[in-house]
Amino acid sequence: MARGWCLRTVYNLVRLARPDQWIKNVFVFAALVFSRKVTDPAAILDAVIGFVAFCLASSAIYALNDVFDRKADACHPQKRRRPVASGEISVVAAAVYSAVLAAAALAVAFALRVPFGGSVVAYLVITLAYVLGLKRVAILDVLLLSAGFVIRAYAGGKAIDVWVSPWLILCTLTVALFLGFAKRESERVALGAAAAAARPVEWDIYDEKGLAHKLTVSAGLAIVTYMLYTINPETIERVGHPWMLLTVFPALYAVFRFHHMAITGRAGDPTEMIRRDAPFVVSLVAWVAMVAVLLFCFGKHAVWRPLG
Repeated sequence: MARGWCLRTVYNLVRLARPDQWIKNVFVFAALVFSRKVTDPAAILDAVIGFVAFCLASSAIYALNDVFDRKADACHPQKRRRPVASGEISVVAAAVYSAVLAAAALAVAFALRVPFGGSVVAYLVITLAYVLGLKRVAILDVLLLSAGFVIRAYAGGKAIDVWVSPWLILCTLTVALFLGFAKRESERVALGAAAAAARPVEWDIYDEKGLAHKLTVSAGLAIVTYMLYTINPETIERVGHPWMLLTVFPALYAVFRFHHMAITGRAGDPTEMIRRDAPFVVSLVAWVAMVAVLLFCFGKHAVWRPLG
């Protein structure tokens, strides 16, 4: 009996940490890839440690968010199964768990590098403000979530001690804005009138026309920003050739696919899309493969060269 209770508690604590959402922390590796340090063992280790720190930090926020959202989650068809909303984990236990995870994240981050630790502090402060109430303010909620992704990308550079390009910041910001508004649109379509109970935000601002406009504008910003990055003279100089422009094609497909899934209520967030939408996954894999080949097999700074 006691053993079964312990196993069930551990299982629910793991669920509370939401390890399936850790994929969002891969933005930490962006600086490692675009600085071409993927063959540097020390840089790889530092990036992995940075990834672990953000997994701990994000899990701390998820646990705390579930504490504050337990009543709203209980009204949601899927979220009501979360450990706190369902009563599997008590409010006090979840809050203590969140504090322990946050402390562990800061310990790992500052042990790696002080500037990186500062980035994790900034992430925790911004996401804490989101959880404590700013998530109810339409537009600002998406801006804060986007800032979290930008901090991840910036922190990735601090983790391996490299310069972070403004283009990396801009591309991350515009993509995150698009994903954030897409999630809100998907919620509006999927939940209908129940959306207000499941997510207490200013839905009068996130009405059908308003969200459609924000979604279209943010999608356009994401695409145009990435296009400008690929043809920027500085990018061409650093990469050693102009062919990064080719990676726009799978990126375009991924954005348009996500847009379509959002307006039909089937795009909760990227992790859900990766789990259930094969075309979206194929476009992401194609983009990653093309970036890897163009960065590491061609140009004056090629790391891996094709045979022959």
